[in-house]
Amino acid sequence: MPTPAHVRGLLARAGLRATQQRVLILGGLLALRDHPTAEQVHRQVAAEAPTLSLGTVYKALDSFVVAGLVKRVAVADGAARRYDADCSPHHHLFCTATQEILDYRDPQLDALIQEFLAARGFENFQPHSFSLHITGEKIIRSA
Repeated sequence: MPTPAHVRGLLARAGLRATQQRVLILGGLLALRDHPTAEQVHRQVAAEAPTLSLGTVYKALDSFVVAGLVKRVAVADGAARRYDADCSPHHHLFCTATQEILDYRDPQLDALIQEFLAARGFENFQPHSFSLHITGEKIIRSA
């Protein structure tokens, strides 16, 4: 679990006031580290803040997205918003069987995509970043 001082520093650098609720919510998100839903973050912090509403968690997470502290992760079925505290460039593999989201980094793939985008060009559109979301299922092999 990240320290409250660390979380307050992250909020300050993002230009957000470090309220007690925001510190708890961002700390809870950072502690989960697996692309949680707002409901999972809410459960994570409920013991420390039993009166904290789910609506407050959603509002805080959305403010973190706007400030660039967190990214919203698309899920194939769109059923729940998921959040990622890792804002570095990476892609996501989504397992439809387990609902697990795995981070995926591949500089060679990134270079291919950048070359493709540069070669194609888009009328009236300049891409600044990209992230792939690949849906499938984990294959479990027995020994």
